[in-house]
Amino acid sequence: MRLAIDKKDLMQHIQHLATIVPSKNTTPILTNYLIDVDANNNNVRITASDLEITAIVVFPASVSEGGSIAVSARHLNEIITSMPDEIINFSKQDDLLLIQCGKIDFKLLCADPTLYPILPEANLEKAISIDNQLFGRMINKTSFAVSNDTNRAVLTGVCWKIHQNEHLMAATDGKKVSEIKIKNSSIKASAGENTEDNIFSDNRESYIEKIIPVKTLNFMQKIYDSQIKELRLLIEANKLVFVSGEYTVFTHVIEHKYPEYQKAFIHDLPNCLIIDREKLKTAIRRVALVAPDDNLRTRFEIENDRFEINTSNRDTGDAKQFMEEYSYQGTPTTISFNFKYMLAILDVIDTERVKILLGSPKDPLMIYNEVQPENQELTFLLMPLRS
Repeated sequence: MRLAIDKKDLMQHIQHLATIVPSKNTTPILTNYLIDVDANNNNVRITASDLEITAIVVFPASVSEGGSIAVSARHLNEIITSMPDEIINFSKQDDLLLIQCGKIDFKLLCADPTLYPILPEANLEKAISIDNQLFGRMINKTSFAVSNDTNRAVLTGVCWKIHQNEHLMAATDGKKVSEIKIKNSSIKASAGENTEDNIFSDNRESYIEKIIPVKTLNFMQKIYDSQIKELRLLIEANKLVFVSGEYTVFTHVIEHKYPEYQKAFIHDLPNCLIIDREKLKTAIRRVALVAPDDNLRTRFEIENDRFEINTSNRDTGDAKQFMEEYSYQGTPTTISFNFKYMLAILDVIDTERVKILLGSPKDPLMIYNEVQPENQELTFLLMPLRS
């Protein structure tokens, strides 16, 4: 195996693969990249996998001799990062990968590439196409709301419902909910294929529901390229295959029934607050500097002519700020919430002003853009903290 490639080109393709490689694993070979070099096509294929997610990237290089190796992903990334912005030469000598750049030389011990798990395969003839920017937007508006509790595996993923003329993506950790609905956006079949025959013909329901691990979606966000207009997708019973430019990503889906989170939505809450999003975020962050560490409790006390954000902590003290330039319709109310959850929701609001519906101290907060985007509905819910 022998090839040469510019450092910037190589870094562009491997910098995100490291997020897939497990730092510790009962299968040590998975801490390596599998690197296949093709002299006929003058390209390099690098694979990273944790068995749940497998990402493959193929890109051109100056190849003089083909071959395959498995090499430590962490060490390779660190070595390449440390190199100057010049051409890097790679060659294999016995069980060593020789890395040379100018007067810098590394010899990195290789593993047996035949020990790497058999790579998944996919027949992309039945792949569908979706708008890449729209898919990225759906991820951005929902992935922050997933749970990190591995004991509730179903909540560690994002639920994606594909209807014949719309998409819905949602996530919840039981304390907050994020949902985005895209209307009048049908999927596109491959050339010569019928969309409905592709994905709906074997499905008795009027939609397809898949729960995608958030790690997969975070990776898709990392490799997002605005120059790529369409994302190809193959939907199978227990896995999905994404093709985005030079990347092919295989992912298992979480095989559980997603909870009926919409039952918690209360769209007719009696009180409505409209306020500048950035000013609200700034005030919450400021007041929360002394919020209790155990529950991060922050409170709204609001009526028509008075809006106070406050917190109280017996260990550190109190804080409050009176807000100005807001619109409020309804009766006086008080509600407490985890300030980090509120800020996470406000961070994904699109409009300059945010619309918040409130009820009693026991009711959830329903949070929206002041005006919904065309053909889209974004809905966020934040559960209150009990007094």
